[in-house]
Amino acid sequence: MNTDPLSPQAPLPVVGLLLAGGAGTRMDGKDKGMLHWRGRPMAAWVAEALRSATGSPLISANRSIEEYSRLGEVFTDAPEFAGQGPLAGLLAGLQEAGDRGYGAVLVCPCDTPGVTPALLRQLLQAWRSAPDRPVIARCDGRDHPLHGVYPVAMAAALEQQLCNDNRRVMMFARSQQAQSLECPGLSELFTNRNRPQDLKD
Repeated sequence: MNTDPLSPQAPLPVVGLLLAGGAGTRMDGKDKGMLHWRGRPMAAWVAEALRSATGSPLISANRSIEEYSRLGEVFTDAPEFAGQGPLAGLLAGLQEAGDRGYGAVLVCPCDTPGVTPALLRQLLQAWRSAPDRPVIARCDGRDHPLHGVYPVAMAAALEQQLCNDNRRVMMFARSQQAQSLECPGLSELFTNRNRPQDLKD
């Protein structure tokens, strides 16, 4: 395999992107990523999986900045898109990654602490077969557009969608002709733990 970084056949560099900028509405306004599941903050589980797949991750966060900085490099949403949900974090992440010379982001939300490095590596492998398009996970008939790989070149299209006041993540994935990676039988890995009772198992 050609590993020369100047070769056109060298793999595009990818950075992990942990989305942790939500308002925690279903958690009584608490910062979800900092809430504990199985003895550790949920964000720590996700950051560890991303680090295993891509190295130190970028982290989209709008509070608990000091705590998140222990898990990776933190940035905040652009002021004009503050409070506009996960797509605002994805946009800021794509822009940050592009400024740092990366070709794509491997994204994962902070409230799915069961995600594994193996799953993330599968997404990377699938994306590299067609790197001009996003790849998202699909499990048991359901798409998971916040578990996927997005090229940084799509930042302008995402910014336009947000300017049009459209925050639907799946619409953005479809507009960019995202391919789906089938992940049968792994629904537990995609469980969103966004209510207090979800942290008890």
